[in-house]
Amino acid sequence: MSDDFILEARGLSKQFSGFYAVRDVDLRVRRHSIHALIGPNGAGKTTCFNLLTTFLKPTAGSIRFNGHQIEGSDPATVAHMGLVRSFQISAVFGQMSVLENVRVALQRKTRWHYTFWRSRKVLDDLNARAHELIQMVGLERWTDVPAADLSYGRKRVLELITTIALEPELILLDEPMAGLGHEDIGPVMQLIRQVAKGRTVLMVEHNMKVISELCDQVTVLQSGQVLAEGDYGQVSRDPRVMDAYMGGAHD
Repeated sequence: MSDDFILEARGLSKQFSGFYAVRDVDLRVRRHSIHALIGPNGAGKTTCFNLLTTFLKPTAGSIRFNGHQIEGSDPATVAHMGLVRSFQISAVFGQMSVLENVRVALQRKTRWHYTFWRSRKVLDDLNARAHELIQMVGLERWTDVPAADLSYGRKRVLELITTIALEPELILLDEPMAGLGHEDIGPVMQLIRQVAKGRTVLMVEHNMKVISELCDQVTVLQSGQVLAEGDYGQVSRDPRVMDAYMGGAHD
């Protein structure tokens, strides 16, 4: 594996009762890039994501992260190694405030991250960094508001900054724009640009405008296999990609 690539999958396959959701996928994600995984509905994108983050075990193939083989590992271990993902459904602690949500994520990087009961003083030591992250995304007004009371778009932003707080090397974002209003897409795109500085981002996304403006490299899946790869200009002009989207391929 070249040092230029932080994540590499070879021959990655996943079979369910004789059906291949992902089949013989080769994928290389360049370090410090934003890489998109796209495809029509049913193309195998989420299954591929679940394989890369070890939530699913592959039927065949290998996955290497930072030179380490991880396909036999588990999500907690690979997260500790620096590979962290978000989900399509917002995953925040609804009864906790914005500040408390961020502090929980920051606590993961401390020496006492497995200890649940700590004094308020210990937790308050995390406030400076928590406020810095909150200000970065414009959530200062909602610092003490329970996450459950936030709009959907602000919940997604909160989830992103709690992901950043874990200080991963590689962030996998599963449809970060899903369910966002038009007014929320621009700020979330800007946040992803900020997140990508000094890190690597791999994202599944359906919004082609977002892909065209954010992503350095695009891999297109269809029927669980790689259909095309390149920058946005290359894949958007590929007749096979146009047919997969415009021809109504739903596998």
